[in-house]
Formats: sequence, structure tokens, C-alpha cells
Amino acid sequence: MENILGAVRYGIKISKKEKNPDERVTYIHDAKDLQPARMNFDTGVFEYGSWQGRAFAAPENNYPCMVKADGTEDYKLMQEDYTKKEDGAESDVVNADYAGNAMAAFKGGWLCQYETETDEYIIWSNIKYDDGYNAYHRTAPDGVIREGFYRRIYKPALLNNVARSISGQQSMYSKNATQERTYIKANGEAWEHTSWWEWNYIICLLKIMAKSEDLQGAYGNGNMNGYVNDAAQHYGILTAGTLNDKGQFFGYNTNNQQVKVFHTEAMWGDQWERICHMICDKGVVKVQPYGDGNFTGAGFETVFDYADLGIKASASGYVKDTVMTKAGRFFKTFGGSSSTYTCDYGYINPTIVSAPLVGGDCDYGLNCGAYVHLSNTAGSACWYVAPGLSCIMPNAAQQ
Repeated sequence: MENILGAVRYGIKISKKEKNPDERVTYIHDAKDLQPARMNFDTGVFEYGSWQGRAFAAPENNYPCMVKADGTEDYKLMQEDYTKKEDGAESDVVNADYAGNAMAAFKGGWLCQYETETDEYIIWSNIKYDDGYNAYHRTAPDGVIREGFYRRIYKPALLNNVARSISGQQSMYSKNATQERTYIKANGEAWEHTSWWEWNYIICLLKIMAKSEDLQGAYGNGNMNGYVNDAAQHYGILTAGTLNDKGQFFGYNTNNQQVKVFHTEAMWGDQWERICHMICDKGVVKVQPYGDGNFTGAGFETVFDYADLGIKASASGYVKDTVMTKAGRFFKTFGGSSSTYTCDYGYINPTIVSAPLVGGDCDYGLNCGAYVHLSNTAGSACWYVAPGLSCIMPNAAQQ
């Protein structure tokens, strides 16, 4: 099936035994002769390697824009300056009275994830190559595959009881999942917490582009140590928009500045991001491919049970071994470090029904990154948690 007409597949193979985060990743399929992307912290320039204008990173497939409350795209923002529209006119990115939000558009794509005894695989394709590929990252609640999805550029601020992605604002916090959803839905029915599928999709693309497990080393540390024990200083969480003029990707190797990937600020660091469509029900990982995104797990599909791995009490640490399933990648064992294996931390409490938090906060240091935290209930409300914010695209996908 290597020569399906029109198919383009960019993939990586990850060696389970190799410790080095760069050497354990190999390009496969149409990526085999490409050069990886990486932030050059010395020059302050993001080096795309072979990825500038390619596939999921192309400007027609990932761009900043303003999206109206009804879910329709209003206009594109200038890629290197969000304060301007694409045509150079002043944008509404800082306008709290604008009836909508600043969003990053993600169009197209199919994703395949699986493992063998020795390796794990992540493959992006422009078409549904076979039945192992899904597009749940852009599947609407009714099960219809859309052209893509919109994800917040900024961590949501609470403005007039609405969760808003607007530059220059301070993010919301100390709300539980139900309250967050109320504020998200106040935008309109098209709006929702960012889903597990959307988050997993972006993490997979980042690993493919970087050809590495070390996302902080490739894209930037994020605000991982900026915490201040003072609510008046917003606990050290950065005000939205510090990277408005830095383009699609940008980061620092400092410990208290923002990171941006695919036009999305704070993919890790600053605050944990609460997401939906995946829960850990007393150690049983369950996912919902599409639907209401509830936080109880009702109607979800079981992926695996941590009890089968011998994990029956709270456990955490830098992740060494993972399981790569068609529903995403999940940690199995600990014993790695910030510079070996996945370079990511993990945490699980299998005695509760946990709603996933991802990314880390400004008091977590190098633990931040593709960190999945399964130890908070949907009822938890803390300064270090903000909701994800996404919106379905209204138009049907081109199959």
C-alpha cells in the first residue's frame, strides 16, 4: 500500500530501548529524507528544517485568525503580528468587546498511532490511508468529520462570565470543570474544552517536526519556573500576547518566558490545561471519539487498565515506557529523566475518577511538556488550572 495515489505520509518510529531522546526517533515514509525543525536559542530564530510550508505546518493549514461567537471564521491575522489583519489593518486581537476569539486554525490531517514489540509509530497522512487512521481531532459532536478545528491562541480569560481568548488579558483560574464549561459555552454551542484528540494530535505533530522526544529542548521551556506566591501578581502566570510578533513557532531556553507552537501560546508551562474526551476512571483509561465531552466517562470507550500494569496506587515520575494506542500515547512506567526517554513527567491516582490536565504550570520546572496528569477530579479548582478552549469548524471536510 506504499503507492496510494495522492497519499503523503510523514511518520516517526520511536525505539523503546534507546534512551537518547533524539536518537530514539527515526523518520519513516515520506519524512525519511527530511530535516527536523528546532528553535535556535542562540540566534532567536526558529529553524524549520524541511518543514516550512509543508503539510500540517503550511500557512493554509495552520494560521491565526479571529473566529466569531457562532463559530464562523471572521478574518485571518498577520502571521508575524497578530495586532494586524492579514491585509495590514488593525485587528481585534486585543478588543475585549469583539464578539468572538483569537484562534489558531488547524486544517486537515489523519493520524495513525500503534506499536510493535520494539518500536512505537506516529504517522500523519493527508488522506485516510487505511482503517488505522482517524481524524477525531476534527470530528464534530455529531460524528461528522469537519475540515479542521480552531484552538485558542491564548489561555482563556474570564470576561463578563465568558471564557475568551483575547490578547492582553490575564487567564482565568480556580474554576471547576463544570464552571469552565459554562463559561466556554457562553461563547456559543460550537465552543468546547480542548479535546484529548486535539491535544494529542498537536503533540504528535510536534514530535514529528522535531524528530525528537524532547519538546522543550526543541521548541522552548515555556514559563516553567515563573511562579510567585502572590495572587496580585497572578501567581507568575504571564499576560496573554507576549509572543504576538513571533510567528508560528517561538520559544526560549529560559525558565520564565512563554513558548508558542502552531500559533498557540503556552502549550506547556504557565497553567495546566484541562481537556475533555478522555478520563481515567479509577485507573481505567477511557476515551470518547466524539460526543458531549462529559467528565464522568459516560459512553466512553475503554483503552486499557493501569491495574493490568500493576499500578494500583498513586504513582508519578519521569516516564520511561509508554503504550502507543490508536487512541493516543499513555505512560506505563517511570524511571526516566528530563533528558532521557520521553523527557516528560506523568502522574496518576487510580483511586479516583480523574479529568486530565496537560502541560504543567509555572511552578513545575522541566516536568512541563507533554505531561499528562491524571490525579485531579473534575471538581478540582486551583490557581494553576485553566480550561482549554476550542471550536469546531462549521464546514464539512473534503474527504
